[in-house]
Amino acid sequence: LSGQLTSRGWRPMAVTPDLADLQATIARMEARFDTDPRAASLMGSYRDLCARFETDLADPRDIAMSRAAALMMIKYQLEEN
Repeated sequence: LSGQLTSRGWRPMAVTPDLADLQATIARMEARFDTDPRAASLMGSYRDLCARFETDLADPRDIAMSRAAALMMIKYQLEEN
C-alpha cells in the first residue's frame, strides 16, 4: 500500500495501471462477457464501439481506457438486471 502522510493523516496515492495491465483486464472481462448470454447484445455494441475507438483515438492507452470503461458499463448493466 503506497500513500502519503499529510497534515490530515494518511492519504492513499493513486495507482495508474500500465498498458499491459489494462489490456490483461480487458481480455479477462471480454472473455467473461463473451460467454454470458445476457451480455450478447451489449457485446455486439461493445465491438462496434471498439472499432470506433480505434478510428477516433490515437493513443493506445486512451483506446484501452475507453474499452475498459465500456466493459464496466456492461458489468453495471448485468448487475442491475
